[in-house]
Amino acid sequence: MKPVNIQALLAAAVALMVVLVSVSVLTALPTVSSSKFANSETCLCHGQLQSQWSVSMHSRALIDPIYTLKRDKGDKETNGAVGKFCDGCHAPVAIMAGEDVSSPANLPAQSREGVGCDFCHHVNGSNTPIGNTSVEVISDGVRRAQLQDAREMHPVSYSRFHATAEFCGNCHNVNHPANGLALEATYTEWKNSPYAKEGIVCQDCHMTPGAGPTKNPGTSAAGAPERDHIFNMTFAGGNVGLGDSKLAEARLKGAATLDIAVDGIVPTGSSVSATVTVTNSGAGHYLPTGLTDTRQMWLVVTATTGDGKEKELFRRNFGTVLADDEGNAPVQIWAATKIRSDDRIPPKESITEKITFLQEDAKAATLEAALYYRSVSPEMAKEANVEIPTVTMTSKKVVINVPGK
Repeated sequence: MKPVNIQALLAAAVALMVVLVSVSVLTALPTVSSSKFANSETCLCHGQLQSQWSVSMHSRALIDPIYTLKRDKGDKETNGAVGKFCDGCHAPVAIMAGEDVSSPANLPAQSREGVGCDFCHHVNGSNTPIGNTSVEVISDGVRRAQLQDAREMHPVSYSRFHATAEFCGNCHNVNHPANGLALEATYTEWKNSPYAKEGIVCQDCHMTPGAGPTKNPGTSAAGAPERDHIFNMTFAGGNVGLGDSKLAEARLKGAATLDIAVDGIVPTGSSVSATVTVTNSGAGHYLPTGLTDTRQMWLVVTATTGDGKEKELFRRNFGTVLADDEGNAPVQIWAATKIRSDDRIPPKESITEKITFLQEDAKAATLEAALYYRSVSPEMAKEANVEIPTVTMTSKKVVINVPGK
């Protein structure tokens, strides 16, 4: 029988106790009855914006099958601590009301809808540090937004905060409550990026029609004045399988660029040296971002000879690998104490790979590089009973000529 590591068991028990204690003081969320918040279906005057929200991942934050799969696994391993930690962002109204989120169908509509309209428009600011549901919420019936001259049928108030990255950072920065390890750092990645210095915030890319900062003239409500710019309620990211697939795919395809440099003419039987460069040209955060031990982005370089035979020359995965104090890796986020490796691409930065192969064919060959993305692995998607497609973010081809061809 393998001897029991008492020290390791004690360390795990202490860590779990810290998690359980931390959850009780985790956020600034007050205790508020869910009756203080309106169901998004009552936002009839904002029909277009409500329709955009209804197919966004915010509307599915509590019932997203990938989220519930991961949360339920964590709960089994931590005696329920993971759900108490994560549901603050995924079901804030239910958590403030003290409702049981294990059966979403039994919740009031305003609690079941995840991150709903009325919750976000009752946010008044942020506590520090940014992240782990650091929002300040005032349940006074006054809807807050970035419009300075809004006139509505209900009480409204101008909020500059709603047009800041900190508003999003409240939930899009997640640190382990026991050890502080950065599990998701999308806000921090933006904060340290050129985009922050240029004044480009999350909303400029994720709440507009285009893949990057895009002006979006329109109206915020029926009968409201035409404005030079309003935010869409799409919150589009990279979730092609469960979110708005068209918008998600557009953002993925606008996030990166590829380049291949190779000698124009290579004699048959000679080695070909190529340089492949991947640039994070369109994302204000790392690629990939979010829960990056789960997200999958990878580069594949292939050569196709003149007779049509294809050969994979190179493959590289981008992401983070989490480890625990015992040196085990990869581990689940709740067991992680350190990052074993992180080879993602920061905003406006590039990675370069040198590829060498033998040009054996006397005919022209084609060298192709492609960057792919999917939200989760096929195994996890199958376990959650969902289909998660693979998206080609970008690709590039060059023809390798041989003398006389």
